[in-house]
Amino acid sequence: MRLFFQSLIVLFCGGFLSLASANVEQHFNQIKQDPNALYAFLKKMPKGGELHFHLAGSNYAETMLQFAADKHYCLNPKTHALNMISAICTNGSVKDILNKPKLYNTIIDSWSMRHFKPGTETGHDHFYETFDKFAPMVYQQSAFFLADAMQHAAAQHELYMEVMLMPDLAESANFAAHLPKTHDWVKLKEDLLANPKFKASIKKTAGVTYISQAKSNILACDTTPLNPACQVTVKLQYHILREQPLASFFAQALHGFAAVNLSDDFVGINIVQPEDGIIALRDYHAQMEILAFLHQAYPDVHISLHAGELVPAEVTPNDIQFHINEAIKIGHAERIGHGVDIAFERDAQGLLKYMSQHAIPVEINLTSNEMILGISPQQHPLKLYLKHQVPVVLSTDDEGILRTDLTQQYVKAVQEHGVDYQTLQRINRNTLEFSFMAGKSLWQNYAKLIPVVACQNFKSVACKRFIENNLRAKLQLQLEVKLNEFAQQFH
Repeated sequence: MRLFFQSLIVLFCGGFLSLASANVEQHFNQIKQDPNALYAFLKKMPKGGELHFHLAGSNYAETMLQFAADKHYCLNPKTHALNMISAICTNGSVKDILNKPKLYNTIIDSWSMRHFKPGTETGHDHFYETFDKFAPMVYQQSAFFLADAMQHAAAQHELYMEVMLMPDLAESANFAAHLPKTHDWVKLKEDLLANPKFKASIKKTAGVTYISQAKSNILACDTTPLNPACQVTVKLQYHILREQPLASFFAQALHGFAAVNLSDDFVGINIVQPEDGIIALRDYHAQMEILAFLHQAYPDVHISLHAGELVPAEVTPNDIQFHINEAIKIGHAERIGHGVDIAFERDAQGLLKYMSQHAIPVEINLTSNEMILGISPQQHPLKLYLKHQVPVVLSTDDEGILRTDLTQQYVKAVQEHGVDYQTLQRINRNTLEFSFMAGKSLWQNYAKLIPVVACQNFKSVACKRFIENNLRAKLQLQLEVKLNEFAQQFH
């Protein structure tokens, strides 16, 4: 801790920081046209982390196949879907596939966007169809796959991750089958919470120990605490499925809100599945109203919502003009995931102004939007968000399926969208400032990067106490120290 504070003292002394920043920015400007040099530079650059990250899509197919083989999973050679572990695999085991290169590579392509070319199916359809093939295994073995994701994050020099998953496999939605057919949410909430089995499912979800299992059992952080993956701080988001009947959506949403409210590891709620699905489109407004109702019941549960992940060719003009607005103003979204269709909102300018004034960030997923929705760099609204001073964070979305990483998102932002170094660092810092982790910010004035009163003097006992009691501030300080150390290489 002493070295940490000494680094901070140097960090904020005189013109040292500005000189180091000027030198690193000059180097950035010299290499930004070279994709290889830029990637190497940005990979080494310390990153706050990422806030839009699905566990089910985070792992590479090769990793999942090896794990499935080691655990004796079966695989359907026609559908390429995993089956539950069985003593006898009638259609063949995953272990057998490791000795069949052609089939092995076919499955990797089937489980990811590798080699994908639009034809009989779109990128959108191919992407979403991958999950049914392996997601059950990922959720059953969440600690292992979370540890793998943490190792990738550490390799990218990330400090923090928020990971979306659903430990109950949406089984909480099944409790709706025994409820009366009504949209009286007060009554449904009372009925569900009166069910001992439903309450037990909430406690089970709230009590999952994936993070501690990943650290202790897989990464061996207790004995090797300096392992870079052990230094990554992880929090979870519970995600709700869009494509289900409204009563089922309500039951799962209630389960999620209640579980997050009880948990230290879970920090927020999200919704997943195709936003252009028939039920997702039909019930969008009603789903936002359910989230509003549950927000009143559980006001401390943070909400980030996938919204605006739509393109005009796939939906009607009416469907594309209100999702982001309703996610924020009805669903109480504190962050928006994707937000690709912002220009098609009824009052796009007004909404952009609102997001800027209320500091509602958009989680930008450049590779995802290009591969799944066919959004070219010229079509992407990243520049529009930045122009209107909407806070932006960059993320991978589904790192393994898309076969990308966070560094590549930064590279794309620079080379395809002209993002300069100062803006890139603001985006980088945004990931911690707008995260859902507990604790106060290091900054009393984030726009000007003015520290809180307690930390005007970094040697003070007050500052040390403030950092120890506020995880967010602690990670923000770590990022500043690491960025300064990074910049010194170019001094």
